[in-house]
Amino acid sequence: MNKRKTSQEVFNELLKHTKMSANKLATEIGLPTNVFLYRIKNGKNNISTKLAQQISNRFKEVNYAYLVSGQGTLTNDHKEQIPDNVFINTNGNVFTEKKDGSFSMRVRYLTFNTYQSYLKSLHDSSFEYQWDEATFCVDQFGKGFYQGFKTNNNSMNGGKLYDTPNNASLLGRELGKHHWQDGFRPTDSGWIILTQNNIYHKDIINYDNKNKTIACSSRNLSPEFANFKLNINDINQIFKVIKRTF
Repeated sequence: MNKRKTSQEVFNELLKHTKMSANKLATEIGLPTNVFLYRIKNGKNNISTKLAQQISNRFKEVNYAYLVSGQGTLTNDHKEQIPDNVFINTNGNVFTEKKDGSFSMRVRYLTFNTYQSYLKSLHDSSFEYQWDEATFCVDQFGKGFYQGFKTNNNSMNGGKLYDTPNNASLLGRELGKHHWQDGFRPTDSGWIILTQNNIYHKDIINYDNKNKTIACSSRNLSPEFANFKLNINDINQIFKVIKRTF
């Protein structure tokens, strides 16, 4: 089987094949806006199963399985089926079931050290962020949107069991914005917070609904990791850390 490609790589291959811009493709498949397609082009979102179906319905030669899995080839001339032990959720996350019933999940991997390059890709359509990928072992198939991260400091390392050292790999499940107003419960391993300027791994200790802010806390008591607040309007995404590897 061919090496799996990221949604970003698959989508840019599709644009080249159709000789269309993301804006033109949105019109062709009946999307009301091109925003989601540009997020895929810039590596922020995966190709969902719904979008893959819309594309393959419009372009009959395009291989649906390839759009969602990144495995095989773009056109049906050399169609490669998704193996029976591979499952893809609606957000494009790929799970491969192992013999013991657990799953190997391959996700996009964002390192804290390259976050500024990632932000640049969101605002400059001519610049493409080159995603890495990482594999995590999980107990079951998940329906959420998952992403991997690599830390670059010891702010969440207070020396306790569930604390996280520098250069750890984290698996996060996104918490949709519509849930933020419900507050943030304490977690074993904290939250990944992606803002318009920076990325943080912190505990969220308070949500101020009136002022629309969250209070962020570190587990390392060193003065350089003091608590701070973030305005909700400055936050792009929040992920709950569900797995860590060191």
